[in-house]
Parts: sequence; C-alpha cells; structure tokens
Amino acid sequence: MRASWISFFTVYAPMAGVPILLVAYVIAFFYGLTDIRNILFGLALIGLGVFGVSGLREVYVSKRPANSIRLKTMTILPEIRPEKRQLKHSEKFVKFIVKRFNPKTQILEKQTYQVKTDKFSTVLDGLLDIKQEEDPTLSMRYSCRMGICGSCGMVVNGKPALACETNVWKNYSENGIEVSPMLGHPLLKDLVTDFDDFFEKHVFVNPYLFRKDLSEKYHPTKQYDQTKEQLDKFLPFSYCIMCGLCADACPVVNTNPEFIGPQALSQAYRYYADSRDEAGASRLGRVDLLKGVWDCEFAGSCSEVCPKGVDPAFAIQLLKTEIIKNDFLGGMPKK
Repeated sequence: MRASWISFFTVYAPMAGVPILLVAYVIAFFYGLTDIRNILFGLALIGLGVFGVSGLREVYVSKRPANSIRLKTMTILPEIRPEKRQLKHSEKFVKFIVKRFNPKTQILEKQTYQVKTDKFSTVLDGLLDIKQEEDPTLSMRYSCRMGICGSCGMVVNGKPALACETNVWKNYSENGIEVSPMLGHPLLKDLVTDFDDFFEKHVFVNPYLFRKDLSEKYHPTKQYDQTKEQLDKFLPFSYCIMCGLCADACPVVNTNPEFIGPQALSQAYRYYADSRDEAGASRLGRVDLLKGVWDCEFAGSCSEVCPKGVDPAFAIQLLKTEIIKNDFLGGMPKK
C-alpha cells in the first residue's frame, strides 16, 4: 500500500499534473497574470524534477531482474518454431538434394534437406528456407529475387536456370529437386561461382557505343533517332542480364576456357547492329578469332537456357555472316 502511494505522488501525479500546469501557464501568460504565471512555472519545474528522479530510480534502483526481457524472448522462441514447421492444407514437404563441394575430398557431395513448400515456392525460396531453418552454412548468390539481376544462376535438375524463376512444384519429381553449382565457371563455395573471367570476356568486346566525333559525343546537339527497323536489329539482344547460364550450358565453354563465350559474342553483335555505333570493322576484327565466333559449334544450348530469350547462338551466326561479307566485299557493308 505504501509503495502504491509513493508511485502516485512520484510518477503518476507529476506525469498528469505537469501538462495541466503548462496549459494554465499559457492561459495566465495571455491574460497578463504575472504572479500566477511564475507560481505555475515553478510548480511545473518541480513536477518535472520529481518525475525525472523517479524515472531514474525505476531504471537503476528497481528490484526487477536485469535479464527479464531476454529470458522472456528465449521462452517464446521454442513455442513459435515448431508451429512454423506445421503443414497447412496447401503445403507439402519436398526433398532438396544440394550438391556441395567438399574441399577435403575435392568432389561434389550430395546433401539432402526436407523443405516446406507451397504452389508458389521457388527453388530460391527453398534454399533460403534451408539456410534459415536447417543449415546456415549453405551459401548461394541472389539479389533481386524476380529474374532481373541474374545473380541466382545455378543448375536445377541438370539444367542451368535462375533459382528465383524456377517453381518447385512444377519441377520436382519423386526423387525431389537436385540443385548444383554451375560448372562452366570456377567454383567458390557450395552454389557460388566466380564470374571474374566471365566479366573480363564481356569487357573484351567493348560493350558500349563508339562515336568518331568526340565533341558530338560529349556535347550532342540532337537526339540519335532510330527507325523501328533499326531498333529491331539489336533490341532482342539487349535484354541480356549477364546471368551466365548460356556460358554454363555451352559445351565449348566447358571444354575450352579460351572461348570468348556466347554472352560476350551476343553483346558484340548487339552493339555492332546498333545504328548509333560507329566502331564498324573494328568490332568484327575483335571477335574474328579462333577463340571467338569460329569456335562456336552452333549447339544452340545457350539460347535454350537463356531466361530472357536473347538467342546468343543466332547472334554468333549473324556475326559470322557479317565477317564473311566484310572479307568478301573488301570493306564494311552498310548497316
């Protein structure tokens, strides 16, 4: 009983009384009641002081255990986690078989997980669930989760694909879903591969527009207008998101690391076919190599796995055609 009266006079009364005193102070100020205004202001200061001291007392002198909040959190977590694993009517468990590189044995070893999924779950959702619920050591690369960045490229059921665009229910069988890293790129860890060489080959083809007049380039006086026909020549090849799936699917890339690769070559044609570009023959000369367009065997697997329909195989054949025309005519054909 004594503690409740102390709390009333030290906490609740100042907490409610100070705003009332301040409102009365403002009224007295407008009516010119100087003496009353000074008294109200003094009482408000006293109330604030009492409230502040009582607040410090609650923090530093209170008998409450310092770890009570942490203990409450720890007791709640075990109650939530089992419920999260319960299946709803529209859910089911799917077996994920993940091939992970073991640095000790120097081979890819299979590791099996049971993942709760629904009809909207993607392979990336399943992998993230594994990482969060079962195995935090599992590594994969991802970013946008909507098929734009191209970061989550991997091999799903033997075919290179974007994990964020691959639906689990549409691709699993009685054996589950098998996920492995792309072996057309150097392996770093688990499902993460090294793209340094891939990007170097992309840079090799100069993936940007060239203009001969530098003053025009940096101080343009008009737009570079294009007709629909001019746009159609390169637009289908401009949708590349550099996911690396085409390079992983290409049999030549997997047997000859020197091959420039379908992604870089398709981008070489994309800029060559652009009517705004003036690099011309120099672009063709850059890929007119044995490790360039002539190493392509036209297997077509690169175009089959492209998630954006870029068709790199067709772009490489168009480059070959332009090189032959250029050599046969003795000069650059008109675009």
